[in-house]
Amino acid sequence: MRLLKGLLPILLIVLAACGGAGGEDAGTPGELTVDNITAVLTLPSETGAVYMRIVNNTDSDDALLGASVPGCGTVELHEMTMVDDVMTMRQLEGNRLPIPAGETVMLERGGLHVMCFGKTGEFTVGQAVPITLEFENAGTIEVSAEVTDPAAMESGMGGDDSMGGGDE
Repeated sequence: MRLLKGLLPILLIVLAACGGAGGEDAGTPGELTVDNITAVLTLPSETGAVYMRIVNNTDSDDALLGASVPGCGTVELHEMTMVDDVMTMRQLEGNRLPIPAGETVMLERGGLHVMCFGKTGEFTVGQAVPITLEFENAGTIEVSAEVTDPAAMESGMGGDDSMGGGDE
């Protein structure tokens, strides 16, 4: 019993610390929020990708319907999947990404992402790029992505940095 009394204050501190971090990561109650936005746009290719976290803290399902990125000719919503031991990339059906009520959807390397085709802009690491996201219910949300060095990012694919299909 004495041991339990001694551990109780430590347990309470650990639980409080975990609870505080969880609340910050959960987004704003009653809103759809977008954060952790990064863009891989510096490779010498015609393509690039944007990654983010979308948190739907509303009572209604929503969907990301599209995006616009200055310096990108065409922007599509894509997904990477493993098919017969080969990583493939494809546009999401209807260019629509469901964001269920109360859920978090991660757009990350090796998975879901915003794909930039026909890059016309000059991008540099550390640059902030404005991005306009169009949601079915939340409407238009303006965000900013930091252009990151693709070599510094974790691949999210078990260390294999090749993305295939021209994806970054």
